[in-house]
Amino acid sequence: MAIAISMPLFSQQVRIAPQGVAEYLASHWDDVPRIGKVEGDDERFTFGLGDGFVAIGMMDAPFPWSDLEGPCATSILWPKATEQLRDHKSHAIVTVSSESQDAVGLSRLLTQVTAAVLATADACLGVYWGNATLIVPRDLFVEFALEILPQGAPIHIWIDFRVGPDEGNTSTGFTTGMAALDLMELEAVRTPESPKDLYDRLNGLADYLITNGNVIKDGDTVGNDENEKIKVRHEASHFGHEGNVISLKYETPKRRKKKGWFR
Repeated sequence: MAIAISMPLFSQQVRIAPQGVAEYLASHWDDVPRIGKVEGDDERFTFGLGDGFVAIGMMDAPFPWSDLEGPCATSILWPKATEQLRDHKSHAIVTVSSESQDAVGLSRLLTQVTAAVLATADACLGVYWGNATLIVPRDLFVEFALEILPQGAPIHIWIDFRVGPDEGNTSTGFTTGMAALDLMELEAVRTPESPKDLYDRLNGLADYLITNGNVIKDGDTVGNDENEKIKVRHEASHFGHEGNVISLKYETPKRRKKKGWFR
């Protein structure tokens, strides 16, 4: 049975209303599986979810800062994460399991259940999405779950995109979180694209893979049109990811030969 976990974070020690979570879940998404009997109390409770299972437990202690410090320092979605989370007081563990869901379907269910916890619990600051080592503020996570999830994958709360400039007007980028969806991570090293263009490319490829599966094969080419051909290689990661990743290899433009005094 596949399992997925998230960690909501709280500014104080709180309790979660079990029935409130179940009712929110049932009333906000049409595709939520049948919710079974809620058992437990406001500290720890469970309920069935289709052929799966949900378990939610409060931990009256902060989530280890050693695990949060890096994601807080680099968070694009939550610029004040370090300031607002350093002194948080408690966290919850949200666990969703399923016999029939694939990794993408399980992430959808975890997103819905997590949003229900964030929306109904007092003093909630946000969530640590461990699959991508992402920190997401409460309101933004709930908004993505309600507005984006019904239309497709809420990529920005599932996948961490790290993109930045290199020397010589090149840029490098990689993803974290694709592997948790049973997909290959994406990487591109010293590309001729700007950081923004590379970010958009990785984002588009991630969305395509989440929708279609691992359909980009070693040796394939990708591009925005027939003239743009970027070679794909399945190879070891440059950034410490386990297993092979999809690495983008940009062609070096060929220089035209000079003819006399003219080019």
